[in-house]
Amino acid sequence: MRLASVSGVLPWLLFGLGLGAGALGAETHAADATAAVRAGSVSLPPALVETLSSAGLIGRGEPVAAFDWTLETRRPMRAPRRVRERFDGGGPELPPGLSPVVHETLAPKPRPARRGISVRGLTVVHPGDTVLDVQVQGLQLPLAAGAHFRLDYEEEGSSLSQDCVAGATRAASGVHPAMPGNARTIACDGRGHYHGIPVRVGATVLYLEQLGVFLQVEQHIDTPVGRLRGSTRIIDFEMPRR
Repeated sequence: MRLASVSGVLPWLLFGLGLGAGALGAETHAADATAAVRAGSVSLPPALVETLSSAGLIGRGEPVAAFDWTLETRRPMRAPRRVRERFDGGGPELPPGLSPVVHETLAPKPRPARRGISVRGLTVVHPGDTVLDVQVQGLQLPLAAGAHFRLDYEEEGSSLSQDCVAGATRAASGVHPAMPGNARTIACDGRGHYHGIPVRVGATVLYLEQLGVFLQVEQHIDTPVGRLRGSTRIIDFEMPRR
């Protein structure tokens, strides 16, 4: 599971944040959740598919589009990190909300490209993954202004609970000039512990409606020694011509 390590300003500030084609009826949703999902060489076991379905991340809402982007994340006391991702987009073989993706770290330490299955841009499932570190409750896609959902995260002595509220939409071209559709702003706020140290975190997340993915763009963590900030921006974006 591609969840940033806790040392990286608490994965997406402990949101994992470091975690389809039209709404499906309950019968179809249940059927999808009972079978393994395979895309190329990556397979999701039935239990993980059920977890993602119950969380509202797959099986409803907008499909994941095909696109490429390069992200730059600025982190406190660490060099900026750049990654490139190529989303193949959802297809008939996958529940809505999933997309094959190729993820490559460009800097500061380049790493070879690795293929997996993206869960709405929140995380990437790789071969052998069986569990999620982040739990989502109450998510209802498509998102509407005022919608609430909850995120719970736990890993290696650190834990966090966050409440998120969806706000207004704005043109996604304000995020990157080539990006289509609208971006809905989501404000998240929560408290937790990092190896026994109490922390409070906040994040601004965008749901890119035409792409069907989430992107955290700003975050902060309040600790006993002060506030740490981070941010992510899209420095390159392209959609394939059809």
